[in-house]
Amino acid sequence: MAKGSLESRLHAKLNKDADLSLGTVICIAVDIAAALEYLHNQCIPPVVHCDMKPSNILFDDDDTAHVCDFGLARLIRGYSFGVQSNSTSILGPRGSIGYIAPEYGMGSQISTEGDVYSYGIILLEMLTGKRPTDEAFSDGLTLHKYVNASLSETECILRPSLMPKFGDQPTDPKPKIDEYKATTVMDICALQLLKLGLLCSAESPKDRPSMHEVYSEIIAVKEAFFSMNI
Repeated sequence: MAKGSLESRLHAKLNKDADLSLGTVICIAVDIAAALEYLHNQCIPPVVHCDMKPSNILFDDDDTAHVCDFGLARLIRGYSFGVQSNSTSILGPRGSIGYIAPEYGMGSQISTEGDVYSYGIILLEMLTGKRPTDEAFSDGLTLHKYVNASLSETECILRPSLMPKFGDQPTDPKPKIDEYKATTVMDICALQLLKLGLLCSAESPKDRPSMHEVYSEIIAVKEAFFSMNI
């Protein structure tokens, strides 16, 4: 598509779009969640993408994010009256390193929870700017654990562009009330997104929310963020 991939936006050194704002991250997260919610809950039988990652998220002329590359996608078999059963088992891991659900590596069956895990990792990557395969993550440290250990100091792990500073004039020691409110809303929204990313990327599939729940949560964050006209 015309405006490239999320991968290039997040990590291309010379890309002018690399410094994403928090509002942009929220909109992208909503677009991806809407696509997965459709695949998991509106399609009959449900579709599992199986290879969610930033390079498979492309932008059109209107900067709307689209999920692409369904080469590994599978239908969930045994769908009946709103009840999903897992697809057939698979031979070896299915997906991309860093984004693949851990249960797939142990030969578990394909399920919508696998896409939820990948979505959580992508969300954390957008917020921190770190790939799940970053060389800093070794000796058991993962992107999920890195974020989870730093929730009390989110300013240390968020991409600098996500939390712009207000009141740049050094002669004004106190921010204006509108600036204070905006900053507070941004802090709350960023923390909610981090927590949602952690919840989606939980190690156990049963601990992850459904994509319908994720979509509802991300829409609520978007409404709260843009209600301040930031």
